[in-house]
Amino acid sequence: MALSAHCDRDTAASNATLSKGESNPTDHGIFLMYKADAESVAENVRSLMRQIPHPLTVIVAQNPASGSPPTGLLVSSFNTVTLHPTPYVSFNLKLPSTTYDAIKASKTFTASAVADVQLAKDFLLDKKADRYLEIMRSNVCDRRHGMLKTGRGAIWWMRCRWTEQRSQPVGDHVIVVAEVLGASYYAGLDGQDISSEKALLYAKGEYRNAGPSIAEK
Repeated sequence: MALSAHCDRDTAASNATLSKGESNPTDHGIFLMYKADAESVAENVRSLMRQIPHPLTVIVAQNPASGSPPTGLLVSSFNTVTLHPTPYVSFNLKLPSTTYDAIKASKTFTASAVADVQLAKDFLLDKKADRYLEIMRSNVCDRRHGMLKTGRGAIWWMRCRWTEQRSQPVGDHVIVVAEVLGASYYAGLDGQDISSEKALLYAKGEYRNAGPSIAEK
């Protein structure tokens, strides 16, 4: 069967699912669109996004009023929003979150790019686990600013100020937007920066590193 015939049949099927008042999805340049329940769409989105490598970043904050140790978590959504006139970054996390509570209380946090699988696993540990405080003590060298210890597997750090007016709850998550106050590479055990380290990625349920660059033709 010719491609055009497939297209005609699929378009007809798609049109049949449209409710009264809905526009034809092909009018917006979409090749195929079928109605589905929200849970099916969510599963499809999850499956599709698992194919995309996401950089892993540790977020650490401390509630200055509580006197408790710093708290942190691993995110795969950290990214820049804009660089000019002021650098802003964003990430999202699921609520409720003790780390987000600490961010709101202190108005600040530190983001660190991860290069080591064990460091990533440490910050996936349940906050109620017996080893959690031990993990935080072994990884965080600066309780106030959330910097990680030398040689723990982080590449760079960004000190950020939370902007409440720009952050937005969405469903059971919140999009955190923050101004970058300072940023630099961590030093290695030899005192030199480790800018040559490869950032850790996560895709298809596994930890990964970026492969070699692809030469442009």
